[in-house]
Amino acid sequence: MNKILLPTKRPWSWKLYLVLIGLIVPATFAILPYAIHLKSAYSQPGTNTGIGWEIMLLNTVLNSLLIVGLGGIGLVLANRIGLGLPFLEGWVRRKPVSYHFRNIAAIAWIATAGIVLVILFLQIVVFGPPMKAMFAELGIKLPEEASPSPLYGFLAAFSAGVTEETLFRLFGLSLLAWLGGLLFHDPDGRPKLAVLWAANILFAIAFGAAHLQTAAAIGWPINALIITRTIVLNSLAGVAFGWLFWTFGLESAMLAHFLTDVILHSLIPLTAMPEGETGRILAIAGVILVILLALLWSGRSLIEENRRQVVNWKPLQ
Repeated sequence: MNKILLPTKRPWSWKLYLVLIGLIVPATFAILPYAIHLKSAYSQPGTNTGIGWEIMLLNTVLNSLLIVGLGGIGLVLANRIGLGLPFLEGWVRRKPVSYHFRNIAAIAWIATAGIVLVILFLQIVVFGPPMKAMFAELGIKLPEEASPSPLYGFLAAFSAGVTEETLFRLFGLSLLAWLGGLLFHDPDGRPKLAVLWAANILFAIAFGAAHLQTAAAIGWPINALIITRTIVLNSLAGVAFGWLFWTFGLESAMLAHFLTDVILHSLIPLTAMPEGETGRILAIAGVILVILLALLWSGRSLIEENRRQVVNWKPLQ
């Protein structure tokens, strides 16, 4: 599929901003059950795990306001350089893009599968063994021992897909791309590809580093192993989300981020719930089947889209 090209220097749309706010506010609060569980699960026995609800709610409200503000700035900058939310923008302006969202969803699924495979390989083969040895020595719970419920993981996936993509892609990547585009841009004002990649990589690293706060909050030691593991795994995903953002719009990045976290924090924990080896094998087989069926649907959708483009293509006379 070809890249979705939005016009540069587009006018501000209050309707689009209100739709974005409508996603950000509930997404900010959706993380609370997941965060509360992790705080309780990783707390040391005998320590006070009481949570001040007033402080937690105040922090959540302030985070929501911050993301709403930065999201608005991101929209302004994205409009200047031909980035944005093409499907939502087309909907509010009643000028839909000439792409089927089904095909964008298919691309997001394929990207998700690749991201999940890379993350699982690195976690299991590269980082898993030294982390287990370190956690055993320090008496810290392993991640799978304190895994939240699949429902909490699903809510956290929705929260991260909206809020983190707004912060790191819509605001962060757009900001650096706009600054770089002031010097290196095409005749239409779009940043050069090298500028987009540089902005993507820099904010992907920042995206990875931001997750160190979660590691520290649950009591993990912030040493070379944890820092490397956290930044590498999350930065690789961040690079993929950034590429989706500037190629197919923020909706595709949000969807891929959401699907990635659903698999990692909802479907995979679901396989550990059944008691007995047979039940767990069936649960694992069910999760694998769901992912494979989604990939088959994605491949079929893209093949059909390619055929449609070939049929509609007309050579110059």
